[in-house]
Amino acid sequence: MPRITMKALAGLSACVCLGVPPSVWSQENGDSDKLAEIVVTAQKREQNLQDVGTSVTAFDANTLQQLGLKDVTSVTSQVPGLQFNQYGSTVTIYNLRGVSQNDFSDHQEAPVAVYSDDAYIASTGALAGTLFDTQRVEVLRGPQGTLFGRNATGGLIQYFSNQPTDHLDGYLDVTGGNFSRFDSEGAIGGPLTDTLSTRAAFATNYHDGYITNDLGGRINNQRQFAGRLQFTWKFADNGEVRLKLHGINNDSEVAGNYSWAASVPDATGRGVFNPGGTDGFGYINPSTSPFHQSEDRRGIFNRTVYGATVHAIYKTDLFTVTSVTDYQHVQKRYGEDSDMSPNPIFNYDVLYHFHQLSQELRLNGEGDRYRWVGGFYYLHYDSRDIGTTSLIEPIGLGRADFSLSTSSPSVFAQGEYDLLPQLTFIAGARYTYDDKKFDYYYYCEACDENVHYVSPQFPSAAKKFNIGTGKVELDYKPTKDFMVYASWNRGAKGGGWSAPTSGFVDVETLPYAMERLTNIEAGFKSTFWDGRARLNGSIFHYDYKNYQGFFLDVATQVVENIDAKVKGGELEFSVIPFHGLNVQLGVSHLESMAPHVPTPAGDVVPAELPQAPHWTLNALARYEWPLLGGMASIETDAKWNSQQYLELINAPVDLQPSYAVINARVGFGSVDDRWQVSAFVKNAADKWYRLYNLDLSGFTGSNQGVYAPPREYGLELRYHFGG
Repeated sequence: MPRITMKALAGLSACVCLGVPPSVWSQENGDSDKLAEIVVTAQKREQNLQDVGTSVTAFDANTLQQLGLKDVTSVTSQVPGLQFNQYGSTVTIYNLRGVSQNDFSDHQEAPVAVYSDDAYIASTGALAGTLFDTQRVEVLRGPQGTLFGRNATGGLIQYFSNQPTDHLDGYLDVTGGNFSRFDSEGAIGGPLTDTLSTRAAFATNYHDGYITNDLGGRINNQRQFAGRLQFTWKFADNGEVRLKLHGINNDSEVAGNYSWAASVPDATGRGVFNPGGTDGFGYINPSTSPFHQSEDRRGIFNRTVYGATVHAIYKTDLFTVTSVTDYQHVQKRYGEDSDMSPNPIFNYDVLYHFHQLSQELRLNGEGDRYRWVGGFYYLHYDSRDIGTTSLIEPIGLGRADFSLSTSSPSVFAQGEYDLLPQLTFIAGARYTYDDKKFDYYYYCEACDENVHYVSPQFPSAAKKFNIGTGKVELDYKPTKDFMVYASWNRGAKGGGWSAPTSGFVDVETLPYAMERLTNIEAGFKSTFWDGRARLNGSIFHYDYKNYQGFFLDVATQVVENIDAKVKGGELEFSVIPFHGLNVQLGVSHLESMAPHVPTPAGDVVPAELPQAPHWTLNALARYEWPLLGGMASIETDAKWNSQQYLELINAPVDLQPSYAVINARVGFGSVDDRWQVSAFVKNAADKWYRLYNLDLSGFTGSNQGVYAPPREYGLELRYHFGG
């Protein structure tokens, strides 16, 4: 049986690989299709996914292409329990099993960690971008406190790029569509010498804005270029060094893709929609479409991200040494018309600079009945933000100039031991030391405040966190095709500081404490019907202590610790009912509760976690067949979310009703995959639904909603050359 090698992430629930394309099915006896065996490195070594108690959803390069997943956030469409919020490209927040950090300040780290080629990305402002020349994407559910470099309470998402090959290989892909879309991507690589190979890749993304602005131009366009250059040097039969240089640039995009709606505070201070009403300054938008606005200011978004990663591997008879060294730099300017109206009332601007350096060194080895891995990780980053809130007189100006410096060394180890041939015990631990310093200067005309919050004048402006995390797991596999597992896992994330850019500021409320999430989970994995079907499932319970919840207290940004509980599970099914057809189904159930959430009026109410719908369903069907000497295909995929709140405060304006998004794609290409032409439609029913919401009812009498793109359609041409 042929294998697909997919390095996956460690985790604690069960799932199958979604979207495995027909081209990787195996055939036996001429007419029997089987699901391909998926090889992962969830414990930092190669294993069949069905042999590991993990929760990982993986997409290989063929699947990404066939589903038309071109943006880093697009994988959320086929991962149960995974959501995201994003307004433009300035900040991207993932939400996994209800765990997220909704603060839009750039200095905050997210509890769902993101990695690129084994390197952690600390800045949420660096996450948005295009998927190009991608080998695979992997999503891990559950807290991470052992094997991966940065502690993450919610889970992990990792992107892997195609590596240099020892033969000529490359492709060119162009896409055109509505909104004047023109995207291109390509790559070329091969050997330079017997021991040195290289690969260069690029992507461009251009489209007009989704939102029509009556006062001129369109909003939420894209002008993006990304590039990557890699080298692999095989200095010995048992050792190699890889160098990756990468960059991305957004040039003069029109930011501020909000949709206006009138709202008023209720008795608790939380917003309620006010249909037909005006905002606090007398404006009303007569259009019923969220993509038709009237904004006096032309928003701006410029961003440059660049960096380098050195990945070295050396194997001996006793162990393997791996080193990952990474540097990243982010610089951006962002500005928006925050009142979403023709009136010059409320603008928000950010200047942001960020750089980080990380180093990981790990060793792993194995014997007849045991496997082990251990190592050291160090992360340092500095960020500086200048955030300005400009308001109509006499309210005036709010301005915050703040910087955060973080140094974080950690050590980790994990071991596996086969108690019996069918029974394996796994245990791991990590110790992390976070040393953080926060310098915050705030000036507010209306509030008559001039605050300089810095250590040593304020001892709470410098914090040190001793973080201990780990896992215990038991795997039992009575037969080749069936496995059950149970685990206890604790993740944690160090504390930090809020950074308001408007409103009244109480320095005592700026710092917040470390959060801890303890997960108890059990699941099963099964393969049946002679390898043509898989059914995997899991159930979990989260005890979430000191969850770092984000609130907007009228006009002041606040992160406050509260306790929460989450329980639920996932069930995923994959089957090849007959030759040429692949069907994938997934379901996620969540029940989340934070019993003591403060409201603007000072009440305390129970609330659900943001972006935690009780039910999500995803489905995919792809049929491929020979036609006119080539291969034709038709495919549809869909995702349905039940209703959910988009902010922790659970205001009525935050409630997003249930919705379904359907995509479709037809294609025709050569049998050898040299060329392919595809037509596609995304959001085929042109469904209007929100990704993000900010309740400003007590501030401006309006509500900021960010809607997902409307219906998109187009044509894609792809040509592959070389081996």
